Amino acid sequence: MASRILLLLTLPGTLFAQMKILVHLPPGTNTAFDKYVGKAESQMGKPLTAAKPGGEVDLAAVGGSPISVDGGMIHDWAGGVLVKGATVEKALAMFHNYADYKGIFAPDVLDSKVLAHNGNRWTTSLRISRKNVFTVTFDTQYAVDYRPLDGGRWEIDARSTKISELDDDNKPLADGASQGFLWRLNSYWLIEPRPGGVYLECRAISLSREIPTGLGWIVKPMIANVPRDSLRATVEEARNGLR
Repeated sequence: MASRILLLLTLPGTLFAQMKILVHLPPGTNTAFDKYVGKAESQMGKPLTAAKPGGEVDLAAVGGSPISVDGGMIHDWAGGVLVKGATVEKALAMFHNYADYKGIFAPDVLDSKVLAHNGNRWTTSLRISRKNVFTVTFDTQYAVDYRPLDGGRWEIDARSTKISELDDDNKPLADGASQGFLWRLNSYWLIEPRPGGVYLECRAISLSREIPTGLGWIVKPMIANVPRDSLRATVEEARNGLR
């Protein structure tokens, strides 16, 4: 019995150590992500989550996430929260304040800046961290579009244009290589006025590497939990920022 317990304690770290192999995003996997995102974007505009009492975050896996594609996995999660006393205008002001994202969305966002801005279009840069069994840091860039909808609602579409994994010295890995934990990341915020407050919902669609053969039974659930937990934290941080 003791040996079995020891195996369970050491197995996750051992398996992730085996996955520390640098890979590149296969073109076919990238195309599969674009195809999935295109279909998802054509169906957006309505909340996928429910307003829970007390400002609790509601989470929903979309499309049976994670979804296996050739060479990778697509993670599609939605998280929503009702923020009492907030307004759409305050929410937009918070999201426009990219310079303070490292404060609003800490500790996942380590640094943040605006690279370009023209009307409702922004180009932004975020340094973010993701924790599996160990922490991985990325420099990311996004093309962001703010779109007014009917009924005083707004949608914010943030599509990643570049994601670079950093080494232990915070330098990008050579030639676009990575461990494949995060290849693409798109975030879609819906801001909707509600009686006495505002409803925020974020849908995050990301792409990671496939699981090596034979390791899926234990590694896949661990990797699948990372996008969910990261989204929950992001929505909670946005809620706290508005409060």
